[in-house]
Amino acid sequence: MTKAEFEALYHLEEDLWWFVGMRRISDALLGSLRKPGLRCLEAGCGAGFTTIDYTKRYGWQVFPCDLSADALAFSAERGIKQLVRGDLMGLPYADNSFDAVSCLDVLVMLEPDRARRALAECYRALKPGGFLLVRTAALELLRGYHSVVQAEKRRYTLPEVEGMLTEAGFARARGSYALSLLFPVVLLKRRVLEPLHLVKLENDVSPTAPWLDFLFRQTLLLEARMLAAGITLPVGASVVAVALKPA
Repeated sequence: MTKAEFEALYHLEEDLWWFVGMRRISDALLGSLRKPGLRCLEAGCGAGFTTIDYTKRYGWQVFPCDLSADALAFSAERGIKQLVRGDLMGLPYADNSFDAVSCLDVLVMLEPDRARRALAECYRALKPGGFLLVRTAALELLRGYHSVVQAEKRRYTLPEVEGMLTEAGFARARGSYALSLLFPVVLLKRRVLEPLHLVKLENDVSPTAPWLDFLFRQTLLLEARMLAAGITLPVGASVVAVALKPA
């Protein structure tokens, strides 16, 4: 990601519908695991708002880490301390250091072999009995202009993510697709409207008209309620999973 992309993230990740909805989806999948006082490694902290969110809403002690100097600079602007520049291929932390690891929208930047190594590193850094929250963009079918802007390497299916988690040693707690109810809209945009230049080609992390932001936000909040009720969504633009390291 470029500095401009991190700047867009910095300004939008607190209130844009996608981020608000995805936070509620994470809440639903984590359930009772969201107990306060956990030591959490944020592997790929980006522009920093998730660190603040975990600290304020969950009561976690968060250790933010990112490979990008631009990401760390924007996180520092939020007043975040203990920032560490590190590569997910070799996390600069000892074995069994954390109760939780959060790895959000990082695997999409990695080819499968590197994604497997990253998940193995997350496993190594977790204490026995700890858990990983992982989210990534889903389905190569949905590759579009946003994928180019974000320098996506691979969009994964839920079975692929589940398989990599198993290979790393995790006992999967639960996984699902997300952005499922809006899947037809995303598919139409990526496979029809963008190729025919019927919509403006731009990063999806962009300001949205208030009425549309409200509509999309409510759709994701409905998905969060469905997941909280135990429903697994069969298709979507993202994959979200929670996996446990055996005690």
